[in-house]
Amino acid sequence: MTKFTGSLVGMGNPLLDISADVGQDILDKYDVKLDNAILAEDKHVPIYKELVDNYSPQYIAGGATQNSIRVAQWIMTANGKPGQTAYFGCVGNDSFGNQLEECAAADGVKVH
Repeated sequence: MTKFTGSLVGMGNPLLDISADVGQDILDKYDVKLDNAILAEDKHVPIYKELVDNYSPQYIAGGATQNSIRVAQWIMTANGKPGQTAYFGCVGNDSFGNQLEECAAADGVKVH
């Protein structure tokens, strides 16, 4: 098998996945079904602060393109080629945007 010797760049819609263990009361409060992914509506906005303030959430760099780039980086790192991926996307200038950049960088992806 030939080793990959180039670089890989992706551009897409970056998402920050926030995962936390919560009780049924939180799911009911925000009308969220267990094991479902949703697009946030106005009624969901307060959940971000509640998760950060009251739980220990896990932050994960997400979105289809970014997930693909992260997996490619893991494969390239395993083949002795760390730091060979980059990702371009638009994020907010806030703590969640900063968190997203940190998550991707921790996975070895250069973010722009």
